[in-house]
Amino acid sequence: MLVQSPSKIFKSDFSVWKKENSSLVNTIFSEEKNVKLKRAVEIIVDENGASDYHYQEKSCILIIVLYGEILINDFEKPISSEQVFTLQSIETDTLKIQNNLPNEKADILLLEFKHKASETFFSVESLNLSEKNILIQISENLKFPNFIGLYDGRKEQEYNLYKKRKSIFGMVINGAFEFQNRLMETRDAILLSEVEMLEFEALSENALILFFEV
Repeated sequence: MLVQSPSKIFKSDFSVWKKENSSLVNTIFSEEKNVKLKRAVEIIVDENGASDYHYQEKSCILIIVLYGEILINDFEKPISSEQVFTLQSIETDTLKIQNNLPNEKADILLLEFKHKASETFFSVESLNLSEKNILIQISENLKFPNFIGLYDGRKEQEYNLYKKRKSIFGMVINGAFEFQNRLMETRDAILLSEVEMLEFEALSENALILFFEV
């Protein structure tokens, strides 16, 4: 029998979007005690627009492009929806996120984690979601388990945590899931505490979910 774990659900219906220069920003999650995740935000950048994100020292930044194409700071190559960007930093600084397409908006998910970094570096990795109904590691540069998966309707999965009694931050990017016996729909997020095993089931076709052990 599934044991209900303590949880906080962040419903997209109650999102508060703030206009910041040429972008819209929705803070999904902000810092909470005893978890690695500092912040999770969704940013929609206007055509030819840009957005600045200020991060703290000893942080790891993960950016997933949901649609569109972006440029970050002085990095030469654009980043698309088939790639993920990670930055580990020992200093407080700012990321400038520039929409690289003139005729459409860009939508990104940005997550900032606590990280005991000894040096600053960044990387761009490919993200291949061609295979369905399996969990795929998002980034090899994160020092904790991180997964994304694209699922057909009614597909179920169980996931045993690497570290028992840890917390899970999960988010439905598209579609609907029953996630640890809670209904979650597009852009809903959840923080589960004291978890040993995670169970979820896709309730729609091409449902996309991600989660992290934090």
